[in-house]
Amino acid sequence: MAYRGLGTQEMLAEAVAEFRQAIDLDPGFAPARFFLAHVYLDLGRPNRAKEELVAALEKAPGNPQFMASLGEAERQLKNPRKAIEVLRQALDADASLVEAHYYLGLALFDAGQTTEAVKELEQVVKSGAGRPEAYLALGTAYIEAARVDEAISTLVQGTKLDPVRPGLRIQLARAYRLKGQLDKAELEIARARPKPNTALAGSLTEHQQLEFDLYSEQGMIKMKRGQYVAAIEAFKQVLAMDPNHGPTNNRIAEAYLQQGLFKLASEHAARAAKAGYPLPESEQQLIRAGLAGKKPGAR
Repeated sequence: MAYRGLGTQEMLAEAVAEFRQAIDLDPGFAPARFFLAHVYLDLGRPNRAKEELVAALEKAPGNPQFMASLGEAERQLKNPRKAIEVLRQALDADASLVEAHYYLGLALFDAGQTTEAVKELEQVVKSGAGRPEAYLALGTAYIEAARVDEAISTLVQGTKLDPVRPGLRIQLARAYRLKGQLDKAELEIARARPKPNTALAGSLTEHQQLEFDLYSEQGMIKMKRGQYVAAIEAFKQVLAMDPNHGPTNNRIAEAYLQQGLFKLASEHAARAAKAGYPLPESEQQLIRAGLAGKKPGAR
């Protein structure tokens, strides 16, 4: 548990080894499997977490904490409906379990039930648990619900609890951009960048997602400012991680169009359309006209 508290990849591996030894000594010791499952969730291995939690529940049927964690494992396995079902069972067993309300909020959000997700996450924040991740989740849900002022207030509170959590800064930048407060948005993006030689906690997948979100938001801020060259450079970083990402191909196509680079705009517009994010017909016409007319700047 101490190794897990340090949070680095190396220490999480040490934690796995220790919990494995405990289970070898007593395979029926359910708490060791429960804590091991949480390390696997930290490492981005929800399938292994699920295996340990199922084994723990065989020894402690109906344990609400174990069921809540199993619900989170199902959510991370991209099964939000199953997660919701398991988490509601956990809350039937213990309605006061804050962890279950938090995980249920995340699962509802993933299932597209934003209004219900907000209610669960508000309950977690109001409980006074002091969880910065709950403020992040609630702030993000507020943004999706177009409640931007509430998102800003919530995310600012979250940064007071954890000033260095990049996810809070990225979502706060997003909220400021939506409010048109671009200077504040850019300041939050700068704060979201990890300092050199900083060891980050969490899984590699989590780090990649943060980097993906950071460059996406930076690109959108630059687009809002009309700084298309800088926006293109940011979007290139996103596409290096996911070349077929529909929204980003849509945005970079628009940026190339603004630069008069019609061939590049056309290529990315085609990728965006294939992914279900086509450019507006008016912009597609401009690209076709630019290609046909070979206007200055076209490639």
